[in-house]
Order: sequence, then structure tokens, then C-alpha cells
Amino acid sequence: MNTNPGKHLRKTQNEIKLLNLIREEGPISRSEIAKRIRISKVTAWEIIGRLMESGFIVDTGQGESTTRGGKRPRLLEINAGNGYVVGVEFRREYSKIALANLRSDVQTIKEIPHHAGAAIDEVLPRLFDHIDELLEAPGIGRDKLISFGIGLPGFVDYDKGELAFADTLKGWANAPLTARFHDRYHVPVFIENDVNAITLGECLLGAGQGYENVACIWIGEGIGAGLLINGKIVRGEFSTAGEIGYLNINNFYIDANQVRHLYDDQQFMGDILSEEHLLHVLLNTVPNGEHTGIHTDPRHVFESCFQRAHQGDPLVRAIFDEYIFLLANICLIFIKMVNTGVIVLNGHVFDHSEYIVQGVRTRVKEGMMNIPFRPTKIVAGELGDQAGVKGTISLALQAIYGSKVILNSRRKKTPITETG
Repeated sequence: MNTNPGKHLRKTQNEIKLLNLIREEGPISRSEIAKRIRISKVTAWEIIGRLMESGFIVDTGQGESTTRGGKRPRLLEINAGNGYVVGVEFRREYSKIALANLRSDVQTIKEIPHHAGAAIDEVLPRLFDHIDELLEAPGIGRDKLISFGIGLPGFVDYDKGELAFADTLKGWANAPLTARFHDRYHVPVFIENDVNAITLGECLLGAGQGYENVACIWIGEGIGAGLLINGKIVRGEFSTAGEIGYLNINNFYIDANQVRHLYDDQQFMGDILSEEHLLHVLLNTVPNGEHTGIHTDPRHVFESCFQRAHQGDPLVRAIFDEYIFLLANICLIFIKMVNTGVIVLNGHVFDHSEYIVQGVRTRVKEGMMNIPFRPTKIVAGELGDQAGVKGTISLALQAIYGSKVILNSRRKKTPITETG
């Protein structure tokens, strides 16, 4: 029987504030907690006592005396092993699951392959078997499961907890996805668009840490953007914010000669900037052969071509320079429209590619020469293929810490076991 520890939380505003403060700043004293969240000591003591009794926080011993001397304070911190959350990321040909504790320390990541076009009734039973296996590990236990976070491509119906539309998961639309998880595990389930999940991952554990305003541009099976504004994901009125793949190329007044290698009468930015199209252009334009080190795996192709670009290959540079030109135009839109503190570039295209990332920075700087804006930092993502599934961890942790993304740059990174 699942005695989900999350049920012991009252989730009042003060309780959520207190838990977030201890998570970010702990070990921390009771007096400092009351002062920092501006509540009376009586109220703070009552909440702390309840959270200690239910196992969410623990006393870690005495701290240092103040400059005035006196009794050394007792310090509190989150009891990381009191509960665990599971993040799930669905993709066209695989799913990933991750297990994390209450400090968002990811314990394990596992990839489960399936064929493109696999039906939801084919994928979920296998996935549940792997999740059960994770929960049966020593020290975990199904009774410690707090919640699930789920990320998947396409348009998400957040009210129903299901996929509304996705090219990459055909046949999954309108299936009761979150209901299937809830019926099996009886814990809260949170669902999110995959690019928004990637954005949350980079903000919680990667290149976006420390920023409350972030734009994350992802290029992979498709192209999209996630926006974090004032610490919260922006979905838009109809939950389709960030669908930059549908930006019309003609809106940028681009001369075809500026992108002669990449342009093939496309209509949308998603068509010309997609990983698949860039891969196609490189494989069909750059001279192939064993000496190039080019293979059909996108990561191998990009890494080999990036090396050639750094070595000065004029043809490879010309292709990448066109790509940089288009991507910089999109970055300029984000800088002018939403003024984020950082733009994170995520996907295989940006792995090992200082040439593209630096090129985008240079192009953006040139495009802002006569604009009186402060510069926005542009960086490659730090989490690579794990960004999405790590983002679903932050979704799941909403069951404990509320909807605000925790931006804690003081986190200690722990080793992760990855299996597959």
C-alpha cells in the first residue's frame, strides 16, 4: 500500500516558503527561518515541528554562535531521502525515466527504447515495469514515491493531462496519459511540453541556474523555445507559446543568397533550422569519405564538421555561418521582446560547437550595435540529452515546493548512474 509522504503536507503558503528556504539555504536555524520568511516564531515553530514529525526536515546539529555569544543555534535541512520523485520524458523512439530525491539530486537515469510510431498501450506497460524496478531499489520503496513529472513533444492539454497534438507521437493525442500514471501509482502527476521541460532542466540544474528570466532554444527532432519569466514557465493563452518553428522565413526579409546552402524553398524557420535539414545539407554538400570522420549519427556528423570549421574549412564554415545568421535573428527577437538574462541553446547542433555559439554571440552583438539594451548572455546548454528528463524532476517536485522553479546555484552535484 502506498503511504505517500506528500499527503502529510498542508501546502499552506508559509509551509511552502519554509520548505523552499530550507532547501535553498539549509542548514539554517529556526530563528533565521522565521526572520527570512517574515512570520512569527510561534508559527514557524509549529510548521517546523510538523515537518520534522513527518520526516521532511531534520536537525543536523548545532551551528556557530553569533558575535554576541550565547547558545549555539540548532540547524535544519531537508531530509532528502524522505521521498522520491520520478521524471519521465517521451520521445519518438525512446523514453527516459529519472529518479530524484527531495533535494532534486538525480539518482538514476534510464533510457527505454521503442520503435517510431509505437502505440501508447505498447510503451506504457514496459515503462511501468522499469519504474517499478527503480522504486524497488534498497532505501527507496514505493511508499516513498511523492509524484511524477512528464514531458512530451507537441501541444499539451494541461486541463485534461494529455497530449492534444504531436507529429512525433502519432496516435497518442487525447489518450488519458496522466490518468494512467495516477491510477497505477496514486500520486500527483504533472505534465509539460518537452521544450518547457528542457528549459526547466537547464534552469534547475544547468546553464540557466541563477536566472529568473530565461529563453531556451532547442533544436532536435523539431525546433522550439521555452520561456521562463520571473521564475515561471510561460505557456501562453492557448498553451502554444514558444513555437518558433512556425516563424515564417519571409518575415525576416532574408535574401535567398544569404542562405544559399540551407535554403530550399522552405516556408518556416523550423524547416530550415531543424537538425534533420542541417544534417542533410552537410552530408550532401561536404565531401564525404573516411578522412572526414563523418558518419550518419548526427552527433558524429556535427562534431566532425565543427572540427573542420575550427580548422578553417571554407565550405563547412559557409554552411554554419548561414545557420548562425538565421539563429541570431531569432535570438534578437527574444532579446527585444522579453529581455531575458540568458539564452540557452540546447541540442546536438550545439554540442562541442563553440563555433556556432560564438558566431551567434557575434551576430547578435552586431545586430544590437545601435540599440540601447544591456547585452543578454548566450550559452550552450549544459545538460545535453538529459535536460528534458531532469526538467521533469522539477515538475514533479511541485508537489512539495509549489510551482516556483527553485534557482539554487549553491547545489552540490552528485554522481548519476545511467543505464539503458
